[in-house]
Amino acid sequence: KIAEVSRHRSRFKLDNYGILETRRYLDDPSAAIQTGSLKISEHEAVKLLKILIKEMKPRTKLALFSVPSFSVFVTVLDMPAMTPQDTDKAVMFQARQFIPLQISEVSIDWSKIDEYESNRGTRNQRILLVGIPNELIETYKRIARGAGLRLVFLELDSFALARAFNNAANNSPYLVVDMGGEATTASVVEGLALRYSGNLDKGGLYLTQALTRSLGISTPRAEDLKRKKGLLGKGGELELSTLMLGFLDVIIEEVTKIKSLYEERYGKKIQRFTITGGGANLAGFSQYFADASQLEVYSPQIFADVVYDTKLQPIERQLQNDLAIAVGLAKKYFN
Repeated sequence: KIAEVSRHRSRFKLDNYGILETRRYLDDPSAAIQTGSLKISEHEAVKLLKILIKEMKPRTKLALFSVPSFSVFVTVLDMPAMTPQDTDKAVMFQARQFIPLQISEVSIDWSKIDEYESNRGTRNQRILLVGIPNELIETYKRIARGAGLRLVFLELDSFALARAFNNAANNSPYLVVDMGGEATTASVVEGLALRYSGNLDKGGLYLTQALTRSLGISTPRAEDLKRKKGLLGKGGELELSTLMLGFLDVIIEEVTKIKSLYEERYGKKIQRFTITGGGANLAGFSQYFADASQLEVYSPQIFADVVYDTKLQPIERQLQNDLAIAVGLAKKYFN
């Protein structure tokens, strides 16, 4: 998914976009460009990017890439409040306990979330730690070069989503459920900032495979049925929805655990959620998740400050979902 964005004064403009979907992974999960591991198929990624770029014909070669949350190490650290210089040293020391790689093999970044008073009356701070394997960074650089692009920035997809949702006016925390093909990321966002994040290795393909096994049909056929009917089947199609619910409940249960961990750690309640990624296109999923979690559905307006061709209005809602990360990345470049 690519969005070519420009900025005119205080507003952004969607000049061009492209979406290229592959289906080989439905029959062979190992054919996915990237799964829950750190590995990504460079050859396949370059080939598909070249196809998409050839069709789009973008005017620029400058590119920002998003890094999937499941390939990055993200955690929240609690430590005494101190100067930024001392915090940096303390973060590097504590990072060794949470990242299962040599520190020399990882690029570390951190940001201060907030300060709070502990039970003992001391002033503490929460730090969001992000570690990206250097091997992964070099892989993305090679992919960019292979596709004829000039990579200027890499960013965690959850950060890009928080920026795209543009919720600066309301700092109450909300849950972002990003359900992809093979993995789901649950993040907590406050305003424009990522506060908490967790991953599980189950996504849309998990539901498709449930239909494949239950109905005895091919995976591509099951994928088509899932997309066409979702959870809104009636009459004879009701069985289709029912077959997926048990598997969907597993995903919701894991996401709810991540939500509870945030609430317990921060002492704040989450009352809203939004779904993005492929899961957002599953008819009835948002309402089912709302009923199961007793949370309100939040529908952020990705294009609130983005001008686009009026011909795209009939598919605006789908584009907001498909291009959310790409638009969030573009805003990072201009800001």
